[in-house]
Amino acid sequence: MRKLLLIAFLFSVVLVPLKSQNWTESFEGLDSLSLPAGWSKWNEAPFTIDPWTHWTVRDSGSSLPGLTSATAKSHSGVKSIGVSWWASIDTNGVDTSNTSDAWLVSKRIRVWNSAAYLSYWMALGGGSQNYRDSVQIWVSTVDSTPSSFTNYIETITGTGPYGEFNQNFVPLDAFVGQNVWVAFRYYMDCTIDGYFVNLDDIEVANNPIGIQTINTETPIRYNLKQNYPNPFNPVTNIEFDIAKTNNVSLVIYNSVGQQVATLVNQQLSPGSYKYDFDASGLPSGSYFYRLTAGDFVQTNKMILVK
Repeated sequence: MRKLLLIAFLFSVVLVPLKSQNWTESFEGLDSLSLPAGWSKWNEAPFTIDPWTHWTVRDSGSSLPGLTSATAKSHSGVKSIGVSWWASIDTNGVDTSNTSDAWLVSKRIRVWNSAAYLSYWMALGGGSQNYRDSVQIWVSTVDSTPSSFTNYIETITGTGPYGEFNQNFVPLDAFVGQNVWVAFRYYMDCTIDGYFVNLDDIEVANNPIGIQTINTETPIRYNLKQNYPNPFNPVTNIEFDIAKTNNVSLVIYNSVGQQVATLVNQQLSPGSYKYDFDASGLPSGSYFYRLTAGDFVQTNKMILVK
């Protein structure tokens, strides 16, 4: 009996918190040269840089290195993290291209299911000449060192207006069952471009899978029903019918066509199914959910109101 109680205790203390691993990092409460616990930053350029131009936490409204016409901006709260290269141009001729290579790496993320994703708000570029900024997004399954990042996701570029934040998403469905680190790499020739990047409100949603079989009888046809309730906050039910054994995907997109979650990506037998979709990590707005099974494709609209 004691052994059973110990196993139950360890399961409740260790496993359950990991299964519902969701977190938000808004950089509040940090001083200028500190990073959140578990985070790291790396300079991979072949010359030493001013630490104030690297990924640095700043108060909104504070001055920026090398800039006289702009101050730090935040998406929410009073702090964000930012990077520039204005005071770091190499003067020793070691790197004549003056290419920045500054990495900000998240703490370790355990990906429990195909609905997991990371979202972030970022403001890029600006200034009187509409300077362009560029940030690459990478994922590592090994550790937080830059050389381990072999999974390139995308490059986000922008020329401002300065301080205008936009939300982006990193689907993590390709890494189910693994530990991952997400990196933001400021990599560009700063003799041509580069102004300032502000990054804020990074969020990981890692909710348990909610698919249920509600009927094993073979439906006459494929069907994707309207979610209920709709509008919803933050959970809604999505029901669908599968007429033949097939590889099935159920994917969520935002209003501009970005994929924000993969709810189902597996082979399903004929029957009727329900998925309890928890959108607590997403902002209010219109979303689309698409069911694909063989040649069958159907897309419906749903509205999240918080």
